[in-house]
Amino acid sequence: MIPLGQEQALGRKTFLVHLSKKTSTSIILIFLALAIGMNKDIFGLKLAPAISTGAFVLLLIAFIMFVIGYGISRLKYKNYTFTLEEFDIKLKKGLFNIEEVSLPYRQIQSVDITRSLAYRFFGVSRLVMITAGNEDDKKDHDETDTVFDPIDADLAEEVRQTLQRKIGVQIIEGTKVADVDATNNSVITDNKNEKIS
Repeated sequence: MIPLGQEQALGRKTFLVHLSKKTSTSIILIFLALAIGMNKDIFGLKLAPAISTGAFVLLLIAFIMFVIGYGISRLKYKNYTFTLEEFDIKLKKGLFNIEEVSLPYRQIQSVDITRSLAYRFFGVSRLVMITAGNEDDKKDHDETDTVFDPIDADLAEEVRQTLQRKIGVQIIEGTKVADVDATNNSVITDNKNEKIS
């Protein structure tokens, strides 16, 4: 169960997805540099010094790209969190332009989870919260709806179950009992008469 009021990350598997997206090119370059570095004889030509230098430079570039990709993935993961509160869900994302959104449970109409083949491989999901007023504009769900893409599959299911228990529930505080005057069809509260329509 997700504790109320505690900031949550999107899960460790989500970090691996971000990392794989940002570092896939550098990993391919590392393997390419290692393959070139091991093969000293290409088409019968002895190019060992030139290949060694080229492979080293390629390996260095790939390593720098990997470190930068890792740093970006880590920052993106650390700076996208959510908090389940008593009456709403709060989302916080961004590094330089921090965006904080508070979404009341009563405005959430449905919670959908989708998993592509790649997401199933990584054990993550795409969680979409469709809110009131966004039904008409379904062109770009990422802008009109609240989306966790990706989020750990177990965490997505737990968030969906928690939200389904809370959506559509509105708690009204400070209500007073009204007396109804049946003769003239009006409600009497605090010495004021209000017509019922």
